[in-house]
Amino acid sequence: MRKIVLGVLLCLLLSGCGGSPAEERAETEAPPARVAGPEKDWREAYVKFLEDLCEEERAVLNMDRPDYDPNEYSIQVDNLSKEYFLYDLDWDGVPELVIRFGWDSWDTCFYTVRDGEVTEVGRRESRYISFFTSPDEPGIIVRETPKGPVFVYRLTLEDGELRQGEYLYETDTAEQLFDLTCRMENVMPGAAYIRGCCTMAEWPEHTPLTLPIYDYGEERAAAELDLERDGAARSLILASLEDGAPFCAVSGDGYGGDAGWTTLADDLQPGGITEYAERPLVPRRRAWVDLDGDGQRECVLYVEHDAGDYIQSGYFVVFSEQEGTVYAYCLSYVGRTDVSADGVFFDPWYLEEGIDGGVWRLSFRENLCYQYTAAFDASVPLVEWETLN
Repeated sequence: MRKIVLGVLLCLLLSGCGGSPAEERAETEAPPARVAGPEKDWREAYVKFLEDLCEEERAVLNMDRPDYDPNEYSIQVDNLSKEYFLYDLDWDGVPELVIRFGWDSWDTCFYTVRDGEVTEVGRRESRYISFFTSPDEPGIIVRETPKGPVFVYRLTLEDGELRQGEYLYETDTAEQLFDLTCRMENVMPGAAYIRGCCTMAEWPEHTPLTLPIYDYGEERAAAELDLERDGAARSLILASLEDGAPFCAVSGDGYGGDAGWTTLADDLQPGGITEYAERPLVPRRRAWVDLDGDGQRECVLYVEHDAGDYIQSGYFVVFSEQEGTVYAYCLSYVGRTDVSADGVFFDPWYLEEGIDGGVWRLSFRENLCYQYTAAFDASVPLVEWETLN
């Protein structure tokens, strides 16, 4: 099943290096604060808000509605939500919900919970904008790159309103227009890039991707490998990889792979993992690694286009056994990406060039999956890849 729209960047929460995702997030997020009163139910408030938003947008995406206008449809779709993340701007223990709308011109809206209700506190209108944690004081670091120059500043939440502080860095446009020298670690040491995740899951269609809300601030220690559970999971996954057993294939990043119930043979065909293929994809290698620290390994399968195909790109398909069911999360365009033995995905070229977003982890549950920022530890070895073809 293919979508016409929605597939822009993913995931959320922040992490350090080593340990479980929760331990890593604790190293980079603001210190937690005790929450009292109605705001203790902020998760439920945000989940309801996201569910209502997705229901409204599902109606817009429906081409069978009576007021459907093919001339207006693309404009209407481009104005829908694309991604979101959570971040605690004022360090009060209740994270703000940040949703980015639009395509040609981003409209980023900030929400918080007051008296149990989700309330907008401000917005930023800019397409060329990215967000980073503020490690030294409340707020969120913003970097704007409007076609060349770079501007870095902090947004804070004060007296219930979003406020912009002074520039922490700005390109001297009298000296240069295209600023390729700015690195966030030089402007704000310790600031970590915040990844956004899709507001909707790819399968079933238009499902609110609420997992990041439930994940936020979760604390859990990485479990040792449970040989019995791991062995049982491995058997079921191998049945899908080698014996044709069906599994549930969903997108892991919003760029496709949302085939639903399928088999590996069918998923490799054009229209399975990707519709942009003329020939079946080819499995090249696989590795077993515990990606979420639950004591049970997943299988990361790397597949790529046939050598004679007009597109040359690679995909990761992460096979995970959950309660007797095998799910497969498709991650697109990862031809340069590798995986560390601690479950961190990274792109060496991004690291060399100092580009944000090249190091991340996965969080997944049933049909929901997203990426969140991780730190790279060069001392951790790579996973042990098994060559297939």
